[in-house]
Amino acid sequence: MNGTIGIACLGVTHPHASGRVRKMLRTPGVEVIGAADEADVIEPFTRLLGIPRKSVDELLGDPAVSAVLIHSKSKDMTPLAIRAMRAGKAVLVEKPGGATVDDLEELTDVAEELGAVCQVGFTYRFSPAVTAASSILSSGVLGDVLQVRAHAGCSLDEAASSHINLSDDMGGAFWVIGSHIVDLVLAQFGVPTSVNARVSKLPGDARAQYREDAAIAILNYPDRAVSIDFFSWDSMPWVESWVIEAHGTGGSLYTKPLPVGYDLFLAEATGPHAKGWTRWAESSFPEPWAANTTEYSPELAEIANTEFFDIECDSFLRAVRGEGSVVVTPRDAYNAAHLIETVYRSSAADGIEVAI
Repeated sequence: MNGTIGIACLGVTHPHASGRVRKMLRTPGVEVIGAADEADVIEPFTRLLGIPRKSVDELLGDPAVSAVLIHSKSKDMTPLAIRAMRAGKAVLVEKPGGATVDDLEELTDVAEELGAVCQVGFTYRFSPAVTAASSILSSGVLGDVLQVRAHAGCSLDEAASSHINLSDDMGGAFWVIGSHIVDLVLAQFGVPTSVNARVSKLPGDARAQYREDAAIAILNYPDRAVSIDFFSWDSMPWVESWVIEAHGTGGSLYTKPLPVGYDLFLAEATGPHAKGWTRWAESSFPEPWAANTTEYSPELAEIANTEFFDIECDSFLRAVRGEGSVVVTPRDAYNAAHLIETVYRSSAADGIEVAI
């Protein structure tokens, strides 16, 4: 595709909407043609970002619109994405991409049937630390990676927000936020054969509004032991506690998505990597992950640190132009949703092993 890429935003209620739209507004060769939503926040969103307010039908029927960004409630993500793909538009849909695993299965089927450009917004895939970790893992310097532990949390009481507790969603904080860490584990280590899990609602009134408090999952692979643990009351401001540990026969790797960095230990020097510890950090986190609430995001703060969104949107635009492939596909999002749904089923059955 040559020339200007016309972008439309379908749904603006998700707190990530402004981060991606602002990125598109400052990108040469891109025009944001309009935004649509039936929610009241569409008025301040379009007014303060300086873009036209239009209807979904207007935007999907406009030949100048090449691609759409979808930031609706979860239950509307898949229907809007399918409408857009059938209208010939490329799609970047906010994660998790739908409300249930059935939604993601339908999204995957339609995207693959049409051969459409459809990317799901798992932004942590675009962390430079994750990119570096993938390179280290694929190089084989860790030897046989026999154990993996991934930890993530939900901070700033977001687990009590309406955004996390939508009645149509198949889960709470582990589904909406924990899907990030699940996606990262699956991207690096593949889909397991089965899962044993517990999702807990713990005693105490402080978290009464949380749909779920914690999740622990054992992912069963034939050649390694993998676990994911998640909690909904992270006291750190954003995602500083998140880490993916990979322990191999030749060393260990600790990946920290944000603030961006990794710690690598090798028993022996291997290729360009020195023996002992190598510690790398891209930044000292000078800009926080989120900023403040706004007229159009009154419950949750909008994104301030848009580094991952910038990389993600550039990747999406390359795919729209036919200059690259989609990094996070609907199939990837389905795999994450299927695993999380299996976690819930295992927990409901007292943690028994459930096949994927």
